[in-house]
Amino acid sequence: MAIKMPKGKNTAQLQLENRSTLLKLLHRNDHICRKDLAEMSGLTGAAVTNLVRDMIAVELIKEDRDFESSLNRNAIPLQINYQHFLGIGVNLRRDRLSYALFNLNGQLLEKKQTLLQLEGPIDNVLQSIKEAIDYCICVSSGKGRVVGIGVSTPGPIHLGKGEISFLTHYPEWKAIPIKKYLKQQFSLPVILDNNSNAVALAEKWFGEGKEYQHMISFLISKGIGAGIILDGKIFHGAFGFAGEVGHMSINYDGPLCDCGNRGCLELYCSTDALLKKAQTDYDIQVGSWDEFKNRVKNGDQTLAKLAFDSGRHLGYGIVNLVNTYNPELIVLNGDMNDFGIDWLETVKQAATERLLPDAASRLQIKFTSLQENPVLLGTLAMVSEFVFEQPELSLFMDKPVIM
Repeated sequence: MAIKMPKGKNTAQLQLENRSTLLKLLHRNDHICRKDLAEMSGLTGAAVTNLVRDMIAVELIKEDRDFESSLNRNAIPLQINYQHFLGIGVNLRRDRLSYALFNLNGQLLEKKQTLLQLEGPIDNVLQSIKEAIDYCICVSSGKGRVVGIGVSTPGPIHLGKGEISFLTHYPEWKAIPIKKYLKQQFSLPVILDNNSNAVALAEKWFGEGKEYQHMISFLISKGIGAGIILDGKIFHGAFGFAGEVGHMSINYDGPLCDCGNRGCLELYCSTDALLKKAQTDYDIQVGSWDEFKNRVKNGDQTLAKLAFDSGRHLGYGIVNLVNTYNPELIVLNGDMNDFGIDWLETVKQAATERLLPDAASRLQIKFTSLQENPVLLGTLAMVSEFVFEQPELSLFMDKPVIM
């Protein structure tokens, strides 16, 4: 494979990067003035003035002359016009499609959900996604400008091709060009990623990860995935498969996984694994995950042992990731959070016992504090991330959207 060499940057690219820098500073420091932006960014005052003028012209940012700290004309506070711009978020799961309209500050304006079956024709699923986006665009009328569509799906994503690489248990779902399909339908940026990375971005933008540059977010349900944030950005790896931690082995002589590996984390900590172990290890029939949770809550000691064993095994998996990526924060999302603080302490204890003392003393492991569906909120964060990284002025100008 040829090594990509860095290329020079033209004026437009430099302006885009500088505009991105100012937006990020305003996002972290609301109500700062042009002089503050120049000092914090290292740009000249003239450059900041020109960049701010362009962003005010498209209403991306605005002056707040009524803000109490306004002292003079040269120190007028600025703020991002979050409410003026909207993102559409679509989350595909194995049994349902959730979609929503948000403003860029994370405020939910509309949310819907529809049941679907991935076993049917793939074209029908793609059509359902299109109809969901059509609905959100209609609802957006009079509320602001839609600037992007974030789509999260299960399974590994080929980011370069904009494809769902494959879905386990659904052999027909291979190399599905979902991004190309949606870009043909809508004249809007389409941002595609997997559900675990969407959750990590939700934590970064709206949750526990706002103050951290190195973080790992777990999403635990029927499977297990992780979104890895390094230096403030999602780490996708060379081919987009980073974060597939459910297939990280924690027992090389363990049971065989569908992926072909043995002792995968997913076989010890996922909801499907616990339901299966209740049957195979204890001959206990549990009809659903809700039933499992309720029986634990009502004092079923056998199922409680399975649940807390899963926390211990998750702690072992966390050790591997901490030793590899050295994050400051681990955030846990998903169905296991229902077991509460005692379960979380089991995870922490298992990890702490096996980590290097210095790493253990600095690492924080927390439950999410997000109240909204974190995957769906993450699709909005995907749009926000795109807008702040690539704030093309044309994106914020009024223009028709193809429907």
